[in-house]
Amino acid sequence: MLFVMLSVIAFLLTARSPSRAARVRLNEADSGRTLELHLADRLDVVLEGNPTTGYRWELVTVDKSILKPTGASGKPDYKPDSSALGAGGKFTFTFEAATAGQTKLQLIYHRSFEKGVPPVKTFEATVVVR
Repeated sequence: MLFVMLSVIAFLLTARSPSRAARVRLNEADSGRTLELHLADRLDVVLEGNPTTGYRWELVTVDKSILKPTGASGKPDYKPDSSALGAGGKFTFTFEAATAGQTKLQLIYHRSFEKGVPPVKTFEATVVVR
C-alpha cells in the first residue's frame, strides 16, 4: 500500500500542471517550423508590421479546438516600436494548447480591402499538442 501511495505522489509531482505550462515564442524566422506543445502551454507568435500602411496580420487557418486563440476572437495585440507617428511595431497572436492533436497555423499580412491581391507575407507552422 505504501508503494502505491508513493508512486501516486511521485506521478503527481512530475506531472505538468497549468501553473508549470510552458510559454513558447515564435517570430517570422520560425515560419515553416513544426513544434510540439503540451496541454495548457501557451504559444506567442510575434510578427512585425505597420498598420498605418493599411497592412495587418490576420489569422487564416488553425483548428481552434486544438490551439485556442486567446484574447478578442483571435485578433492580435499590437504594440508600436515607438511613439513616432507612423511607426511600425509588433503584432502578437497568443494561443493555448487546448486538446491533443495536430493543426496547421497560418497567418497572412495583407490589406483586407484589396480583394484578389495575394498577401505580402505569410507565416505558417505546424503545431502538435501532446
